[in-house]
Amino acid sequence: MTDSRKQILLNYFADGFDTYLADGRMPAGVEGDDVLAQYVRGVVDRNPNLGGADPDYREAFKDNMQAFLGEMIDGFEKIDRDGEPEQLLHNRFVNGSPGERRAMWRQVSQLTGMKYTQADLDTAGYDSQLTAANEQVIFDMFAREWGDALARRTSRTKHNLLSSASAEWEKSCERRCRQDYRVRKQLRKSMNRYPQLAAIAGIIGRRENTVSRDHTSLARRYSPTSISTAVTSQEIDRITTGNDLECTIPTEFSYLAHPETELIFMMRYSLRQLQQFSSPGRDSSVKAPRAEVNPRPAQGPIIVSVDTSSSMDGRASELALAMLYQLLEIARSEKRQCYLITFSVRSQAIDLSQPGEWRRLESFLSNSYTGGTNGEQMLRDAIRQLHTENYSMADVLIISDFAFATPLPATLSAMRAEQHLGTRFYGLKIGRLITPYASVLDKIWTVE
Repeated sequence: MTDSRKQILLNYFADGFDTYLADGRMPAGVEGDDVLAQYVRGVVDRNPNLGGADPDYREAFKDNMQAFLGEMIDGFEKIDRDGEPEQLLHNRFVNGSPGERRAMWRQVSQLTGMKYTQADLDTAGYDSQLTAANEQVIFDMFAREWGDALARRTSRTKHNLLSSASAEWEKSCERRCRQDYRVRKQLRKSMNRYPQLAAIAGIIGRRENTVSRDHTSLARRYSPTSISTAVTSQEIDRITTGNDLECTIPTEFSYLAHPETELIFMMRYSLRQLQQFSSPGRDSSVKAPRAEVNPRPAQGPIIVSVDTSSSMDGRASELALAMLYQLLEIARSEKRQCYLITFSVRSQAIDLSQPGEWRRLESFLSNSYTGGTNGEQMLRDAIRQLHTENYSMADVLIISDFAFATPLPATLSAMRAEQHLGTRFYGLKIGRLITPYASVLDKIWTVE
């Protein structure tokens, strides 16, 4: 199973948790006999107080549940994978010619005789009734019962795995949720101290179509030291999201080329998230469009690099946490990918879009604000992540005092290549230090 398909399933379960908690129903896509969808309903039923809980605690609970469901998806995939040889043999037997079925019967009867009890599949009974005159009728009846027995055994194995694993998870859930809850409260406290940063987060998270805010107090207080000419609001407006197939950009239809990614296309269509061309209004003044190799998505993933060197201790670290939480809120509410890199002498990374990683965030951030700064490794790590499936054309934000050297020529060249493909590199500079990164990044905001 690809990471994208797994993420789709986890998003379905997250939506199921929210809607079932709100009004007792599951959304389309997770309703029915799905083992894990049934479990989500059971979790909500066994925790009726979640509806009135603090939203941060509810999100911590859901995040921990998603981490557990991710483990179960992996476990279920292994069960399916282990059953593939028998499933392939069954398919060959069902679709085989009379001669092929006759030749396969000895192998099939030996295998099923060992794997199934007489109550599940009476292979010996079918074998005793088999004659030259009725063998195709017997083979047809046996193939149907074998398929049913295989499906029942697979389902039973999944239920047994879920039952044993969920008992342990539910026992430790309260402790884990409280730990995540403390992290969220700490970050929210930092965010509330600096609410003005929300506007910057909106630009980086592509909620805002414009970066021109000269008429606001925010722009005067957090004015950029350089203005990017790489993208304009009009250019961003020309790619939007929806489900108009006539306007959908050609690359979206590539999802239909393979059965495993077809579900991604159908989900994006139903949620009106297909990227499509959008013409400006007839009366609006329009700049001549500039050709880009790949149009930027209206919304996309986020990579955040936080400087944790000793020079960032104190108020600077509070500002960094406030900015980080603004972006995490966007990523969480809109189910976007978010990748965090911390850097000082060396860099570390954590994929916060993966369920359960909130649990690691407190310890991840606690080993911070010591030593000097190595920006080169951080930039290479960010570029490496841009080459992965989930983070292509992400927005990259560097939060730092920028007291480190400009990138080496090879790294700068790699950054320019990513910018050409649609990535934007932003900076939030904390302090008065004059930095040459104003000419390296697409845009820098300064906070003193």
